[in-house]
Amino acid sequence: MTSAPTRTTRRTQPPKAGSASARQITAAELRATEREKVRLSIELHDGVGQHLTGIAFLAKALANSLRTHDALPEATDAEEIARLTNQAIANIRALARGLRPVGLEDNALTVALSQLARDVTRVYGVECLFGEDEPVMIASALVSHHLYRIAQEGVHNAVKHGNGDRITLDLVTRGETIVLTVVNKGNLRVPGSGSHRDSPGIGIASMRHRAQVIGARLTLENTRSDEVRLRVIINHEAAQTLREEGDRQ
Repeated sequence: MTSAPTRTTRRTQPPKAGSASARQITAAELRATEREKVRLSIELHDGVGQHLTGIAFLAKALANSLRTHDALPEATDAEEIARLTNQAIANIRALARGLRPVGLEDNALTVALSQLARDVTRVYGVECLFGEDEPVMIASALVSHHLYRIAQEGVHNAVKHGNGDRITLDLVTRGETIVLTVVNKGNLRVPGSGSHRDSPGIGIASMRHRAQVIGARLTLENTRSDEVRLRVIINHEAAQTLREEGDRQ
């Protein structure tokens, strides 16, 4: 009598953190997120933005009509509606830029970081300074994009958790590396809680994943000047040649 063949069941283990498989999943998730951000940016600019522009135009025309023909006091209200609508349009444009911030030029990251600093100053009322002494050329769109997102998250963390009214943002070339820094007054340790802001929350984890995707080194630390410093260091050659798949040209 022939016994039935034994069936072997192979259980697939989930990819370990830091493995090639885990890195691929992370990269795929980031790409999907960025595609959705691009879609939202276009919808905001071409849809909501244009709609608000029409409302602002009509409100201004109404205000002019009320003042010219009847000099009615409602003209002031119409002008206020136009002003508030134009303010909303500016906010929508800033939001759309934040969703799709970096162009394809070699100096696109420098331009985008400069705009980020201006937007943060205007929207949050916190002085955000970007050092523009010498533009840093980065040919890799992948590197530019992820460095921008790291800077964006770092600046927003500084706005949320910082103690001062100034944030400094810098992008420089040092030897064979390119260094991005975000510095603000504050402390990584949350007062009274014993917890540390350099913990694997969504924002910190996102920055670390992005740094890993482009092969950069990210540190977040307190300085002796009671400041929090976010620093990202990437090899200059990688910043010029890294492709979407992570392969060098």
